[in-house]
Parts: sequence; structure tokens; C-alpha cells
Amino acid sequence: VLAPLSDGGLQYLMAGARANTGATSGRHVFEVKIIEAMSPAEPAGGHQRNIPQPRQMLKVGFATQDSPLFLGETEASVCFDSEGCFTADKKRELKGQRISRDQVVALVLNLDKKSPNANTVSLFKDGVRCSEPMLLPDGLQGKPLFPVVNFKNITVQVNFGPTLMAALPFACRSFQEMAKVDAVVTPSDAPKDGKYDVLFPVGLPDEGMFEWADDFLAKNPQYTELSDRAIMKWA
Repeated sequence: VLAPLSDGGLQYLMAGARANTGATSGRHVFEVKIIEAMSPAEPAGGHQRNIPQPRQMLKVGFATQDSPLFLGETEASVCFDSEGCFTADKKRELKGQRISRDQVVALVLNLDKKSPNANTVSLFKDGVRCSEPMLLPDGLQGKPLFPVVNFKNITVQVNFGPTLMAALPFACRSFQEMAKVDAVVTPSDAPKDGKYDVLFPVGLPDEGMFEWADDFLAKNPQYTELSDRAIMKWA
């Protein structure tokens, strides 16, 4: 179960998660279900017309291992969203159906070279097809692809198997049932002792603090910056 932060302006930002196992061949499926829709309170004095729409959003798709976590932002990912659109090569088109709360969405990745629908991704809702098989862009074909979920102001349940919540009209292995020969697993970078480092730089205004931070992050990519400018970049 995945839920985003939704206080202090974070309700305007998209959250995301990527699986650590990607597919290189075969046909596999994973499921997502919206189990809660949130409506965070808006700041006093704000205007409804200034609230980014839609307030709730779900994106489900596949991306390469090193792509940005946010689906559709680069050519390294494809996705369907809860507004009924499909995004590939950063082009968003109406190709599916809207996704609502309590509906089970299944995303099928077909990398079986023997299949007539090879190198495609398809969307199913409650076990019923709701999109044509969408061809993967040339830049994604032949690369390991990892399940990715983006969500805003919703709580989602993600199911990698082995039992599907909504049966499909054909046999298809879940990601949990994937054969070793079809899979690529990303090694965990979590500390062995479970402890993480937090660094609080201290500096004077207009004395080069952000320049120092840029240099430090370039030399230490394992750190993530949390600041006003970082949030502006995310938004």
C-alpha cells in the first residue's frame, strides 16, 4: 500500500515508486487499485481556480532502470493515467478509459518475441481490456523495463502477484512469478545497519551555499537535496 504526503503544499506534487525487478522478455502483469481518494484542505484565502487539476491522479507504466521516477517526463517511460490517456515519447493521447476508486487496473507488458503483440503494453480494468496493445517506442525496445506507479492525493494498493485481484481473459504470469531468465533485479542500496545519514549544511546568505551544495551533490550522488529550490524543481 502506497500513500503520499499531502500537507503543507505537498498535495500539489506527484509521488512515485519503482519496482526493483524489471522484465527483459516474456509476458507479465502487475495490478494497481485506488483504495482511498484524498481531498486535503486548501490554504485560507486561496482561490479554487488556482488549484491544479485534477486533484487526484494515478499513473501506471514502465520505465528503464535509470529513468526519472516520474512517468511521461522523458522518452524513457510509457504510462496510462487515470484520465484515460496514454503517454509515450512524452506525447499524451486519449487511448484508454478513466480509472476510479476500487477499480482493479492491470498493466500487461508483452515482450514475447513470438507473440503478434510483441513489444506492447496493454491496460485492463477489472479484468476487461480497455485499451489496444500500445507499441513501445523504439528507444525502449530491447531494454529491461520496470513497473512504476505515480500517485497524487490517493492511496493505492499495488499487487505483483502471485494471485491477481481481477482475473484476465488469458493466462499471464505476474511479476512475482517471473522466471529468472526473464528478469533483471536491481541490487538494494539500503545500508546494512538500516541507518541513513542526514547532512545539515550551515552557511551565511549570499556566501556561496548553493554553489557548495551543487559541488557536494555532484561528488556525492547518494544524497538528495531537500530545500525550497529542490521543491520548486520537483513542482
